Amino acid sequence: MDKPFGDGTIDDLPWASIFDPAANARALSAIQAEGFRAARRIIDQFAAAATASPDGPNGAAGDGADSVGLPEWERAMRAWWSSAGQFLLRSLPAQDDRAAGPVALDVNNPESKQALVLRVAGSGSATGEVWLHNRESEDCAAVRLRCGALLGHDGDVIGADAVRVDPAVVPMPRRSSRGVAITVDVGPRVRPGVYRGTLLVAGCPELWLPVVLTVAAPDP
Repeated sequence: MDKPFGDGTIDDLPWASIFDPAANARALSAIQAEGFRAARRIIDQFAAAATASPDGPNGAAGDGADSVGLPEWERAMRAWWSSAGQFLLRSLPAQDDRAAGPVALDVNNPESKQALVLRVAGSGSATGEVWLHNRESEDCAAVRLRCGALLGHDGDVIGADAVRVDPAVVPMPRRSSRGVAITVDVGPRVRPGVYRGTLLVAGCPELWLPVVLTVAAPDP
């Protein structure tokens, strides 16, 4: 499960920037700036439509002038809402993106609380991956992960013995990252539903991750 990267530093990875808060902040700022520029262009169009004269060619307002002016306002309003909606949608991760892929746990940062999201249809096994990161210049104590029982809202329980952690003990030298596979075995008697639990680090009460397992009905 260990994956060496050159001299052992995560900075060698081409996708290492996803773990860099400064890079993420710059990317978000760029997205927001682009959205604000698009919104400003829509506002300018909206203001131009609002200041356009409603009078007809002879300087007198009439039903024809009103019928011509109304669609301009409507188009401007629709363009504004469309731009705002697209900006908000681009700023939020898609549901599939939030539910897929590995999650990260920084052993030096207790505030990292990404949820490990798993899914299985019927009986079988659901596997996810947790990446442990030690960004410090000193070696960290070996990390031992364990997960308690997963509880459903209707009272059903998936026992802790159904959760497998591989490897169980993970050495964390300085400036290193290690991947750990978390597998939940779902038996045929487990009813469909959402089960929640907690992934803990032995000896480090401040380090933990939520676990969310969705058991869907088996495919027909």
